[in-house]
Amino acid sequence: MQKLHNSPYVSNSFLNQFAEVVLERGGKLDTLCAQVDLPVEMVVGPNQLVPFDKFIALLEVAADQLHYPDIALGLAQKQDIAVLGPMSVLLSNCENFADVLRKIMRYLEVLVSGFTFSLNMKENFIELKCNVDLPELYPRQQFQNYLLASTVSLSRELVGWKYPLRGCFFTRNEPDPEQQAKLAKFFGCPVAFGADTLCLTMDKAILLEPVDNVAKMIGARIYSLNSSKQDILERLTHVIVFCLASGDANLETVAKTMGYSRRTLNRRLSAAGISFSTTLNSVRYSQASRYLNSTHYKISDIAALLGYTNQSAFTRSYIRWCGMTPSEYRASLVT
Repeated sequence: MQKLHNSPYVSNSFLNQFAEVVLERGGKLDTLCAQVDLPVEMVVGPNQLVPFDKFIALLEVAADQLHYPDIALGLAQKQDIAVLGPMSVLLSNCENFADVLRKIMRYLEVLVSGFTFSLNMKENFIELKCNVDLPELYPRQQFQNYLLASTVSLSRELVGWKYPLRGCFFTRNEPDPEQQAKLAKFFGCPVAFGADTLCLTMDKAILLEPVDNVAKMIGARIYSLNSSKQDILERLTHVIVFCLASGDANLETVAKTMGYSRRTLNRRLSAAGISFSTTLNSVRYSQASRYLNSTHYKISDIAALLGYTNQSAFTRSYIRWCGMTPSEYRASLVT
């Protein structure tokens, strides 16, 4: 039976390249997943939502079993913009790095509502701070390492190494001098521990740096999906998931994202006996039912993540799908 829990979800796109890291270190993915009670499909399958606590637990188990304490750094180095998963579509119209930061921060604050980001402007540098109201996860080494390392890796992919970090601040302690040295090398700046808040400091000029390559990166990502051996329903489903959070998962946008005109996509779907609206509803229902398993999300949060303009529209859809409101479905789960 389904059970309620109170962990937020993250897209399994944040585990891109994890299986490769495990293989390189001589580990077995199925063994590691079993230790944290996480189905392998959630790690490697398409469009999966992974409970955040299990995501961190998996990194911790892998760090221990593979004798790789800095696994979060290694994973972040291997990842590219695809790590953002559905969020990446939100960035396609960004003009500069400031736009990218704002959109990512807003999305993550909904997806993981215990996150609160702030961008503080100083005279010639900025502070990117992250407060996390997740007391079971916040102090953990792999959580803090991955959060800061993935942020830095993404910024380097988008704007290059033109703006080195000024400082990196962890709230946790790190007594191991070897790990201290590895962190300092990865971030390329002084690293402090025992700080009040997780924080990165950067040159202020980075905010105005153009990110013209974002659209090309996302286009290449979508092209790789379209040129795969997936059938059109699988590709359609995947692209709808990408577009949901933008609130723009309509036929026109999805067709454009897939590289088709609206007319061509309609013709291809018709030939395959596929209804766009039915597929959209199916994806929304599947995602909604997962989010409702976690009491971490308010119903209004779930509505936003599924691309609805308001909670009432989501509630009406859910009643249509299964004859009960989202709140009633959540109440029916075993606690």
